[in-house]
Amino acid sequence: MPDTQPAALALPAPASKDEIIRGLQDRVLKLETIVAGLGSNQSDLRAEMRSEIASLRTQITDLKEELGADIKDVGSKVDRVIGGKAVVTALITLATSIVGSGMVHLAISVGK
Repeated sequence: MPDTQPAALALPAPASKDEIIRGLQDRVLKLETIVAGLGSNQSDLRAEMRSEIASLRTQITDLKEELGADIKDVGSKVDRVIGGKAVVTALITLATSIVGSGMVHLAISVGK
């Protein structure tokens, strides 16, 4: 009989990497709890579960690194947007200042 997973494990995929990481961490904790309760005569099962735990921890580490890279990408895009906004604001301020100075000069010239 082929290995099948119960329907309870066929849940919809988590929406974000953060949720996936939390799910994997929960699974690791459950497995560690089970391993701690195994007797000495179940060494094969214990070794297999420790291997699964190591694999899950590797997946968690990889996902955290991907998430960190994604956060850095978003941060750099936000920095560029804020920098662009600062440049536009400076140009508008400069233009307003020049136009304002010209209007004051024109008003003084016409008033004489």
